[in-house]
Amino acid sequence: MFGFSSRIQSGSSFEAELVAVREALKVASDKGLRSVIVESDSESVVNRIRNQIIRQPKNKLEAIILECQGYVINPAWSCVIQHTYREGNFAADALTKELVSETFELHVWKHPPESLSLILLADKIGMEVPRHGALNQNQIAQLKVLERTGSGFPPSLLGRFEN
Repeated sequence: MFGFSSRIQSGSSFEAELVAVREALKVASDKGLRSVIVESDSESVVNRIRNQIIRQPKNKLEAIILECQGYVINPAWSCVIQHTYREGNFAADALTKELVSETFELHVWKHPPESLSLILLADKIGMEVPRHGALNQNQIAQLKVLERTGSGFPPSLLGRFEN
């Protein structure tokens, strides 16, 4: 977040999170997505977008909040903005860490990077990941077996996750 804050020339983590949400909404809209769920670990950003009534923005932050609200209420698509704890989305956190090591430019993938395959599988099956955010060797071994079987799920969980 510090690097992103400096990129947008802000010392505020709130502003950096708010701008990140706005940029995510813009990308989703520009890509023609019609159903979007945006998760942020900033509960204050989520609450301000959801609840603040702004008729005429008085400052830059209110203008960004109003812009985000415009995406949320747009009848052309379904958009939900919700709070999630950072630990609740290990895959997003791992992806962010990978990107920060490369550059601060916008990245959009058609498919997730190979380095996230086990993390995404763990996320998909609801495997608990320790707070420090790393899979242990036992978890990695279990996920590799699931990945090799092609189903990605143990038989006992298949019924819970099939669409």
